[in-house]
Order: sequence, then structure tokens, then C-alpha cells
Amino acid sequence: MVSDKLGAIQKTQVGSTKHFTGGLVFGENEGVRLGTESHLETNAALLLSYRPTTLDLVEQVQFSWYDEHGEYFDHFIDLVVTRVDGAVVGYAVRPTSRVSHAYQCKLARIKEQSIAQCFLDDFRLFTEENVCPIELHNAKLFHSVRRPDDFADPVVLDALADAAIVTTVGDLVDRTRLEGMGFRAVVRLIRSGHLQMLRHERIERSTEVIRTRMI
Repeated sequence: MVSDKLGAIQKTQVGSTKHFTGGLVFGENEGVRLGTESHLETNAALLLSYRPTTLDLVEQVQFSWYDEHGEYFDHFIDLVVTRVDGAVVGYAVRPTSRVSHAYQCKLARIKEQSIAQCFLDDFRLFTEENVCPIELHNAKLFHSVRRPDDFADPVVLDALADAAIVTTVGDLVDRTRLEGMGFRAVVRLIRSGHLQMLRHERIERSTEVIRTRMI
């Protein structure tokens, strides 16, 4: 889920001839737009938003920090996640090629001050090394099927009620006889937590799932 409750101030550029800019719309129906300024930031937003531990996600949150001389600066935290356990975690998104020692020292100072001021519970660096291809694939899939289907979703719920506790995505799809519509509806049940994958893998027809919530 994405919102602006933390008071994001800096606006993401909506267009540039010099570097990547883009946007994602999260949530059902109209949704909420989140701007991104790099391909890595787009991937980070997808990964963080669709983790089951994430309750809320905002972009470009301003934090004032001071250096060793006591001079204040504004830093805009790329992404801030509020987790389901209430913890608030900020992320600085940057490729490893641009992570210098000076930048790491700056982040360490911001982390120390943001936690001391109870602004954040943690502040982390997110690089391309934090992008799991499997998790990213599934996050993109969750994102593509985020809007409910008033026809297919109830059909899959009925099929799930009569299925074995442990089954496969393909078996549930076959029970619905809805093919692609059925597959997308099953993916939404994984996203909602009604189904849980037994292994860390790309979601496919062969993926084994277990029913974790009563219908």
C-alpha cells in the first residue's frame, strides 16, 4: 500500500532527457501514484510494496540532519516503509557504483540522528544487490493483477473451498476453467495471504500452495 501520510515534500521529476523517471500506481481502483527517478528505485518500490510485512510505502520524505560542524541539511529519503509491526524503515536507493565512503558516512549520520529523534526505526541502503530476481518477478506479477475481478475472484474462492489444503496453482486454475482469469485470481489469493507458497520460487502453474486463511 502507498500513501503520503508521512508528508513527502519533494516532488519526483515527471520527465527528463538525462535520466530515467517513471511512476507506479499502487492499490485497487484509482490507486495512489508513486514517482521514481531510476530503474533501481522502481524495482525497490515494487519489492518493498509487495512484501507481506509492508503496511504502507511513501517516497521522498524530508529529514533535516546536521554534520560534524553542526550545519543542518535537508535529506530526502527515497522510500519509507511502515511495516505491519509498526516499525518505520527508510531506504536510500543507490547503485553500488555510486556508493562512496563519504556517502556511507553521511547515511550513517542520518541513520543515527533519525533513530535518536524517533523519526525512523531503521535506515538502510538499497542497491542492486538487494534485488532478488525471484521476488521481483513475483512482485511484478502481484502488481499486474492488483485490481480485483468481480467474476473470477468468487469462482476461485469456491474452487479453493473444495480443494485440498495443499495443492498447486494449476490445479486451482483448472478447477475454475477460467485459464488466464483463473490464474490471475489465484495470484491475488497468494497476495492476500489466503494462500501461501511452500517454496521461494516464481509463481507458476506448478507452484505448490497451502491454504492459510479460512474462506
